[in-house]
Amino acid sequence: MPFLDLPYREAVGLIVEAEGGAAFRDLIESGKVKQLRDAADRVGGYAMIMTRAADYVDAMRSRVAMRAQLDALVARYDALVAPTRTRLAPPIGRDFDVPAPGTPPAPAAAPAPARPPATIPAGNLAGLPALALPMGFGKDRLPTSLQLLGRAFSEETLVALASAYQGMTDWHRQRPPV
Repeated sequence: MPFLDLPYREAVGLIVEAEGGAAFRDLIESGKVKQLRDAADRVGGYAMIMTRAADYVDAMRSRVAMRAQLDALVARYDALVAPTRTRLAPPIGRDFDVPAPGTPPAPAAAPAPARPPATIPAGNLAGLPALALPMGFGKDRLPTSLQLLGRAFSEETLVALASAYQGMTDWHRQRPPV
């Protein structure tokens, strides 16, 4: 699919960084960012505020072509269905900055793994509606989910599809162990 080859993740990341830097500019420039609880959050804003305007404008311009290609794909269906995330939900209380137990470190010379479809960043970049629905459980009964991505203003269709799916399954009624 041609839409998968476009740099959605990179464009969204750049736009979010620039807009985050602008939104939190007063906090960052006042130095109050140093009072944040998470050590990583105390420095991340400085990088965000340094995003180059030219890069931001280029990312915003690239949205036009990306939006058109994604719309051409989604127009052929009621919705695109894809995994919401490629991994199971993390256990409650896990520190997100620490690799999950049993995750082997990637060898330095290893080729990059194939990336899953970029439906979340693509939908975000294009401003498209999406729904995430429970679809089962994996190892240690950690939940998994799927995403329905639709065309602009297709919320009613997405809700109808989600309702039909939930009418045929009971995943939305099951809970992982606490």
